[in-house]
Amino acid sequence: MTFEEGTTHRYIELLRAAGVAQAAGEPLDIAVLAEELDVSPPGVQVDLEQLTVLGLVALGDAFDPSPLLLNAGRQYLARDGAVPYWELRFLATAVDDLVARAALLHAGTIVVDEFRDQILSGEGVEYAANVLVPPAFASAVDDRIALDLYSASVSLMTRLSADQPAGCVAEEIIAVALISEAKAWLEILTSDGEISPEQARAAAQEMTGLFELFEDDDVLGMFEMEEPADAALARHDPVNQQLGVADQRIESWFDPFSWAAPTGYLAGRATEHEEEEEKEEEEEEEEEEEEED
Repeated sequence: MTFEEGTTHRYIELLRAAGVAQAAGEPLDIAVLAEELDVSPPGVQVDLEQLTVLGLVALGDAFDPSPLLLNAGRQYLARDGAVPYWELRFLATAVDDLVARAALLHAGTIVVDEFRDQILSGEGVEYAANVLVPPAFASAVDDRIALDLYSASVSLMTRLSADQPAGCVAEEIIAVALISEAKAWLEILTSDGEISPEQARAAAQEMTGLFELFEDDDVLGMFEMEEPADAALARHDPVNQQLGVADQRIESWFDPFSWAAPTGYLAGRATEHEEEEEKEEEEEEEEEEEEED
């Protein structure tokens, strides 16, 4: 699905105008643009807001009124606007590269489909352990964890489609697999001659914007751990506590982050873990009381 020809024409002209205004260090003249495009000034504002949502341009503010034509906006112009809607919309606020957006969008389908096929063939646990989770945790994956990880893969793609961050540690783990699959797809496109090596490198580098959406890349540290106990040690590290690093123990992978609703596959695990933590706190209090006595 692409935009109607008239809409695409307006978007192209507005992006070109944004590039000119940026170079001149001037704000966009809405009245002039409205007259040139034969639309109302409010119509121009709506189009500019849509271009912002699509991550093609950044509008000026009180400190710097000139607009900023983003890399994705320049790519859009280079293609004369011939870009499918979801390759524009997917991760628009986090990834400033249309090639990277398309690769991540494609990779999401591959990750979910492949995981589902492995589960249906009875090899979901092996797939999750050997392909998805950090190596240190592979031996701890069982049927329930594998199934919940599949739920996490579906949930993550839903959140990313709405420019929302991962909702739990498990979804962040799936995001690492997503980026890996997207980079593999870039290699295929490069070998087929559909994109240049330079475009592939730029797209791969821009994929790190996904972690900016998550507000951290703490999950990458899990892939350097040697055993599950390392996550427990990391949990009590004063630096990690100060930085607000999430609990990365496997029993906490499906605890919803503060912005994620405790519903669906997250709800049951969250309740169980809260009960476990309460029990641990009670036991610790009892031990402290015994030591004092």
